[in-house]
Amino acid sequence: MRPEDRVTIIQCANIYPLIFCFTGILVAFSIQSVLGDLYKKESSASSWCISTAFMFPVFCTTLYWGFVNQAIFRLCRIVYSTHRWLQHFWLYIIIPPIEFILSCALLCPLLFWHHIVYLPQEYYCYVPYTNILGILWVILNAYGNPFLLLLVIYLRITIFLRRQPINQTRVVKKRQERDLLVIRRIFIAVGLLLTLGMPSVILLVMYLITGEKSPLFFRIEWLSVSVSMIGLSVVLVLFTPQLKSIILKKYQRNQVTPPDGPLAGSVQIRYITTTR
Repeated sequence: MRPEDRVTIIQCANIYPLIFCFTGILVAFSIQSVLGDLYKKESSASSWCISTAFMFPVFCTTLYWGFVNQAIFRLCRIVYSTHRWLQHFWLYIIIPPIEFILSCALLCPLLFWHHIVYLPQEYYCYVPYTNILGILWVILNAYGNPFLLLLVIYLRITIFLRRQPINQTRVVKKRQERDLLVIRRIFIAVGLLLTLGMPSVILLVMYLITGEKSPLFFRIEWLSVSVSMIGLSVVLVLFTPQLKSIILKKYQRNQVTPPDGPLAGSVQIRYITTTR
């Protein structure tokens, strides 16, 4: 396996478990809401309830930083190609745990500020959307920072390629264009996924204007997030050429085509002789 393919596998191996954990908490929220609506059994803000609600945005933040890691790898291949250590696969094994710890540190103020509370209408713990500071803090760290960094990386690579001389080798130019295409796809995919959260943003703006609470805020938000996770799972394969080619090679069966002409006859005779 080529080094760049190995890095791609490592990055995807970091992203898919995060999608699984994030979706698992989302399913738990949905089950608690359904059971609460059926049996009207309320709980309390236990340590398990608060820790689960805290890990939900942590997984989301680390997940989007995983896509930033893919863009950083392309940036190092194009702009900083002379620094080979920036493209080593061990670096992309070490980075995700560090990002997970940093995500926990960035979202710790939610615990110190006591913004995570039990929501009696939803039957689970989370930051209420009436808490503007807490919601904006989650949005900024989970979506805003990764999206802005993706935008900066895309612009940096675009400006770098436009300043390159025309007399580049065809192989280098083709590889740079391919890497830029991958980053553009990642940027577009993340942008489209972020637009799925627009209904929740609209409801939040309506609350700021009218002051009326919407009981469907979290129901609509989790529905859009569920669609986002499905989209991420599919987009990750379709928009990553190395991963797609590796998967196709993995499930492609080796077909042996018998040769034509005299060789085919000799093969057939040899097979008959061996059978006898």
